[in-house]
Formats: sequence, C-alpha cells, structure tokens
Amino acid sequence: RLAGDGEIGDEPVLAPSDLPSRITPSGAAGTAPADPAAELASCVGIEPVKREVEALVAEARAERLRREAGMPVASRPRHLVFTGDPGTGKSRVARVLGRMYADLGTLSTGALVETDRADLVGEFPGETAAKVRAAVERALGGVLLVRDVHVFATAEGARGREAVDVLLSAVQAHPDDLLVVLTGPEAELNGLLRSHSELAATFPRVVRFPDLADDELVEVFARRAAETGFALADGVLAKIGRLVRAAPRDRGFGNARVMIDLLDRAVALQGRRVLADGVVDETESLDEILLADVPDALGPARDARPGDPVAAIEALVGLEPVKAEVRALDAEARAEPMRRDAGVTQNAPARHMVFTGNPGTAKTTVARLIAAVYARLGLLSSGHLVEVTRADLVAEYVGQTAPRVRAAVERALGGVLFVDEAYTLAAGGGGDRLDFGPEAVAELLRLMEEHRADLVVIVAGYAEPMERFLSSNPGLRDRFPRVLSFPDYSEDELVAIFESMAGAAGFRLADGLLGAVRRRIAAQPRGPEFGNARFVRNLLDAAIARQAQRITGDPSGGVEPPASAEVTLLRPEDLPSVPPARASAEERHGHYL
Repeated sequence: RLAGDGEIGDEPVLAPSDLPSRITPSGAAGTAPADPAAELASCVGIEPVKREVEALVAEARAERLRREAGMPVASRPRHLVFTGDPGTGKSRVARVLGRMYADLGTLSTGALVETDRADLVGEFPGETAAKVRAAVERALGGVLLVRDVHVFATAEGARGREAVDVLLSAVQAHPDDLLVVLTGPEAELNGLLRSHSELAATFPRVVRFPDLADDELVEVFARRAAETGFALADGVLAKIGRLVRAAPRDRGFGNARVMIDLLDRAVALQGRRVLADGVVDETESLDEILLADVPDALGPARDARPGDPVAAIEALVGLEPVKAEVRALDAEARAEPMRRDAGVTQNAPARHMVFTGNPGTAKTTVARLIAAVYARLGLLSSGHLVEVTRADLVAEYVGQTAPRVRAAVERALGGVLFVDEAYTLAAGGGGDRLDFGPEAVAELLRLMEEHRADLVVIVAGYAEPMERFLSSNPGLRDRFPRVLSFPDYSEDELVAIFESMAGAAGFRLADGLLGAVRRRIAAQPRGPEFGNARFVRNLLDAAIARQAQRITGDPSGGVEPPASAEVTLLRPEDLPSVPPARASAEERHGHYL
C-alpha cells in the first residue's frame, strides 16, 4: 500500500493489515495454500484415515469454541501414531493435518518437519539429546514427523532409548504449539507402545493407513500422469491393472510409491522411443504414453537385464537334481499370475531355500541366477545377490547383532540374501552362552516375515550341519520349506569344468592334457573338504602359472619369444605334480564356485 490520501505517495508504507494472519508452510506469505480439506479429499483411498482426520479437526474446532465461550478446557495429548506400509500417504496426511490445525489456530504455522534415525540418534555421548532438541525446535509451531521410531527405539541400545526419552521430555515441554506424529509398521509400533507406558500415554491415538486396493493403485497412476502432463493411450491403464493384480501384495508393499516409480520408468522408456532417431515428427508425441512404453513388471529395470538366467543354469555342468528343482521353481512362479487371473486364490508360497552340499558345487552361482530368475518374473524388484557369513551378522557385544542383521537385509532387499555356512549361527562358537548367533537367527526370521514380498533368503552349508541348524529354531523349517542338495561332481564333470574354465580364459588345450587332468583329479582324496570346482579352478590357475614360466624362459638366456599360438596353449607338462594350494576366500570366484 502506498502512503497518501488516494494519491500515490513517494514511499511505500506497510500497515499491520497488510501482514498475513500466519506464515504458510511454503514460506510464501502472499499466496494462500490450496484448501487442505480438498487436498485430503483428493487422496486416493484411505477412507478410514480421512474419517479419523475429520474427527480430529472437529474435536479441535469444538475445543476452540468451548475456550472462546469461557469454558475450562483440559489440555490432553493430541500427538498421533500413523501405522501402515510405505506409500499409503502418512507424510501427506500429516502435512494436511498441520495446515488444518494452523487454520484453526491450534498450531501457529502448521509446517511439517520430517525426521528419521539419522536426524535423531547421535554417534557420540550427548549428541543424541542435542539432535532431538534441535529437531523439536525446528518443528515448533507445526508437525514433527518421526519415521520408523521403532527401529532405533528397540535396536540402538542406550542411544535409541535416550532419543525416545529426550523426545518425550521435549514434547511435554511444548504442550501448546507442537504436534508429533510417529510412523512405521503397525506390529512394531504397537509393540513399542505396549512396552513403553509413558510413550503410549503421550501418543494415545493410533491411525491405521490401509494398503491401496488394485483399482486405487491404477487411479494413482492415472492421476500422477495427468498431474505431470501426460496423456495415456488406449490399453495403458488396463495393462497397469494386470501388473498390479500380478504383483505380490505382502507386508512392505510400496503402494503409491510403486505407481510413481512405474510412471517414471514409463516416461523414461517413452522418451527413449520418441528420440531414438533424433527427430520428433508429427506422428510422435512427447506427452503421450503408449502401451509399448509401459514396463512389463512393477520392479525397476528388469526389462533390460541381459541373458536368460534359466538357460544359464541349464548350461552349467552337472547338477541335474538342482536343475530339475530350478525348473520347478520357475514353473511355479509363472503359474501364480495365471491362477490369480483365473480366480484361484492361494497364499503366496515361501521362496526361501536351503542349499546343502560340499564346497565348490555352484551354490553361490545358482543363488545368483535364481535371483535373476525371480526378478525377471516380477517376484523380486532388483534380483541382486548379497553374500554374508556369521562374521557379517553376529557381533561381539550386546545390542550390536540385530543392527548388523538389519543392515544385511536392507542391502539385500529386492534380491537374495545368501548366508554361507549358516549352521555356524546355531553352533555358536562352541556353546558359549554369551554367543549372539541365536539372536541373529531370530532377527533374521522376523525380517524375513516383514519383507517377504521383496526378499529371498538362502542359507547354505554342509548337509549334516545344516540339518542340525534347521532343528535349532522352531521357525526355521517352516520358513525354509525347500531344500536343494548339490551333489559332488563326478570325474567327467570336473574334467568338463576344467575345459570350460580354460576356454573362457582364452586357452587352448594340447593333446593329452585332459587325460592328465583326469588322472590328477582321480588321485585327489574325496573327503568332505574336497573343493570340487574350486579344486579344478586352483588346478587351472597353477597350470597357467607354470605355462607362464615355460613360455617366458630365462630372460638372460636370450630365448626367442614364443609364437602366439604357444602363448595360448596349455600342455600336459604345465599341470602341477602336487595338489594346488587351497584358494583363499578372496580367490573363490567364477562359475561353479
């Protein structure tokens, strides 16, 4: 407003009436935000949540009217717990509720501050309290959302308990202008509240966010596409519906996040298609998604994975019983969506497995290929393999084992967690009563159930110790219903593996070499420690090293460089006459190992 009586003055004058009634969450004081009630109504699904929010706002409005009428209004906690799977709108609803409370004057700004473990739990003494207080200070006047509080409250030991205690103290110190919302999985948060009476008293109201139904997920995709300016060609939404119905919907499913990710991938494929020739003509559109642009599975980047993992398994030497089991696994996985489309209802089978066998029988290789098979079928989102042993899972001190197991599982989400020599978790290092191996097993079983939609766990080891391992915990046999036995290789198969490895390394084999390899294998004792393909790998490595000495000769002797054909040729005299040294853990690599 400009100074003067109807005239334009020389200097602008800011009057109190020009100031906004409150600062908007966006920080743009001059622009009013969209109606939060309308935004809540526009959220797809979550009808029970909408009713809960309407009740909360009605209660806050009634409290304000009573206070204005001079009635004594008892202050009671309004802090909330939001439970549910990812992608169900917990953060968005918290933001909308903050704005509604700000419109009522219950909160001064209604702005949302989101935090998680990294924002609240410190690494050094005293750091946790400072972090929690800083987060509360940032959120004053609005909403403080704490994601997955159960993670650090139950697993971080003293630091996690300190974070919860300081949070409670800070919340109680600011009763009038702060709303705190805890979010996470329903079972874990309910367990935390039952075990912490003061926390339960401060957060008395639990709002459950349901998973989105199939048609609601399709609607999320359509709305998101429209919001970002994309039109959908005929058949696109029908294909989205088929993908949604075929996807596993166990605990941890990403709901709306999965649809947003699917749209992002479709947009990327559309751009790649339209710009493939570097020209956009009148027959192509940058704002229309065609049926061909929609990926064939919900998980990311499966479409571009090269090779056929089932064919790769079939190409391995030997392992006929294992190949038969893998073919059965593949057939079962392919039949699931067919049965679902035909109206046959069945529970998703447990896909966790036990691999038994001696070293060098391709257990790790098959696990890696099975991960790729499941990813291609849409049962896993990435299809990678994470290998761990007891040392990666079991800690030496109280409170450290569960976080190690969780870290390993988080790295493996979307793929396969391969636990080698898993029986050592139950063996416990010789019966030490302070051993934390059983704790690692219990935590692993819990996380397998929590992430059953996008995780396969394979435990591996010698047959007899693995049998004892399965008997060490009542839940193991139920969680690992399928056992694949990897037989030792025969002499013929080991010779074939030697030939395959040498060929893959670019070597040719002279006459008589394979016969010498067969005799060397036959002379090797076949006890439980026999390395199978690892023995063959070491034999080949030793032969390559001896061949290098043979073709280079003595540099001071003036020997002529060998012909190129000789450089790539392995002869019988290159084989060592004594058993090759056992490979270290770092050297055990390649097919069949």
